[in-house]
Amino acid sequence: MIIKNNTVNANEINDTASSTILMDIDNNRILYGNNINDKHLTASIAKVLTCIVAIEYGDLNKVCIVNNECINQVGSSIYLKINDKIYLKDLLYGMMLRSGNDAAYLISISVCNNTNEFVCLMNNLAKKIKMYNSYFENPSGLDENSKNYSSAYDMALLMSYCMKNNVFREISGCSSYSFTSLNGNNYYFSNKHKLINSNEYCIGGKTGYTELAKRTLISVFSKDDINVVVVTFNCGNDWNLHESLFKYAIDNFQNKIFIKKGILDYTYINYTVTPIIYEDVSYLIKNNENIKCEVILLEKINNEIIIGIIKVYIDNEIVKEVFIYRYY
Repeated sequence: MIIKNNTVNANEINDTASSTILMDIDNNRILYGNNINDKHLTASIAKVLTCIVAIEYGDLNKVCIVNNECINQVGSSIYLKINDKIYLKDLLYGMMLRSGNDAAYLISISVCNNTNEFVCLMNNLAKKIKMYNSYFENPSGLDENSKNYSSAYDMALLMSYCMKNNVFREISGCSSYSFTSLNGNNYYFSNKHKLINSNEYCIGGKTGYTELAKRTLISVFSKDDINVVVVTFNCGNDWNLHESLFKYAIDNFQNKIFIKKGILDYTYINYTVTPIIYEDVSYLIKNNENIKCEVILLEKINNEIIIGIIKVYIDNEIVKEVFIYRYY
């Protein structure tokens, strides 16, 4: 799939961040950007990557045992108790909602043999989704002894990828969570991301702060088929800026659906196979943009699985491609 990464000037937005991005999470179109590729220390928004790696590679029902290294982690904590036995999924809630560094460490050694192996998985996944300005050395975002770097663009790519996972969506958008460990200890977490509790359209996100990184923040908003992510680094007014950028997206863009996913209307072609697409052909556009959609089917079909392509253009430049498949 080809994505056109163009930014839109929005003079009305009071952007005081070192780096900012507003991205459509369905097609990764950049709706607004400010220094989007600059590298920054991530602080705890690195835990977004830790969470999705644990979901994809770990067993959510695995019982994790708290050791001394867990409870000795500095910074934010969910106050794990030594030798307590906790399911991996419960730890993910503690890490994402309360930013527990103790939880992040225990997650890493429970999914892999050690933290170094887990960090390798983090960097491999980052490369897979084309986070080219990112590098991770620990699962928590702490930066005293090791450091994680990323950019606004890369973290928006990551969050867009993560939000397609139902387990991640459930955890990230949860306002509060409680559980009882297998040892009988009770835990309760409320989400530090205050927009998840105060803005009905905020469906996910992650906070972060260290003295070196300053404030870092990710927010995901969804309304009327418009799904966007906002990422900021070093912004003292980040809550207001994130809501302002969401409003900017709602006021200036619409989700144009060209073709719904499913079997295509092929009655006008003498085809011996049935064409189908497995995703909507849609794109987030401004009202004054010159956009068009083109359907191209192979003239002759033999044993091909992919039998065509649909292209979306803005000002005669391809911004999206969707394959057409043979329906069996």
